[in-house]
Amino acid sequence: MYSIQQENELIHMAQHGNKTACEQLLQAYTGLLHKMAHRYQHTPSGRELSEDAPGILALAFMESVHAFDSSRGVHFAAFLQSRLQGALYKALRKTCTCNLHTAHPVASGTDAPWYNLVESPAPTPERIITARDELSRLSRQLSTADKQLLSLLYYHELPQNTIARLLHLSPQTVSKRKQKLLAQLSQKCV
Repeated sequence: MYSIQQENELIHMAQHGNKTACEQLLQAYTGLLHKMAHRYQHTPSGRELSEDAPGILALAFMESVHAFDSSRGVHFAAFLQSRLQGALYKALRKTCTCNLHTAHPVASGTDAPWYNLVESPAPTPERIITARDELSRLSRQLSTADKQLLSLLYYHELPQNTIARLLHLSPQTVSKRKQKLLAQLSQKCV
């Protein structure tokens, strides 16, 4: 291992493009890089990241060498460990986020691809007719005031404050009526 002064000189030379100094620093911290590469191996996302971890850490190492400022009084090892941890954690979070937004369908017994088994949300003629019949049935059960409120909210798309002024009600009353009406409709649809 190098003394703090020797290490700072190597870092200074590496920051000015000396490849030998970079290689010496990398050789000195190989153990830390190897240890950090296995940091999240116990998690599923960490296992996915295991192939990329050495490259991520090597890049973070080079960025740390170029970003280090010895005049701040911080030892390079502490600075490096913090930067390596940050880079690895950022990559892990990105992997976790990607996994949350990726569909992992359960294998079915059919030979058809899973995406052919998922029903399309696009309106079909049958769905349109069924929805119109259901809407007609529900609207007959509503009072005139409820129909007027639904029309202003969803057909005319007016804000609740505007509806309150038009109907001479408080905005809270409009909000409560809307909630009550939607709850009533959802119970009737079930």
